[in-house]
Amino acid sequence: MTDRATGTHDQEVGAMLRELRLRYVLKQQELAQALGVKHAAVSRWERGARGLTVDVLLTIAERFGIPAAELLPERHQAPPPPSPIGKHSPEDAAVNGIVHVLRERPDLVLQVMAFIEQQTVSDPADVTIP
Repeated sequence: MTDRATGTHDQEVGAMLRELRLRYVLKQQELAQALGVKHAAVSRWERGARGLTVDVLLTIAERFGIPAAELLPERHQAPPPPSPIGKHSPEDAAVNGIVHVLRERPDLVLQVMAFIEQQTVSDPADVTIP
């Protein structure tokens, strides 16, 4: 017996699975073959007629190279951990340092902005201002 809450959840997960499949331009049959299941199983999952097991959810996430949480509706995802009181991330410290310098030396604002625009750095910790 399926209650409405479960049915709604299954439909939301199915819609997210369908969205992911379409993002990768896969047919249901292609996804079924990649997962080693029948085409009808993928169809039922996407319609919300049948829920995904945790094993299948993890397999899909692994095959697509995404976190399993990406397949879950927002209300079922774990909230981000709270930041410890009194502790700041390295990014916060870097931003605060830049703000402090620019308050002391407003004449450097344009130079700093030009420098930042020129940089294409993947890790903010790699940025050093001359």
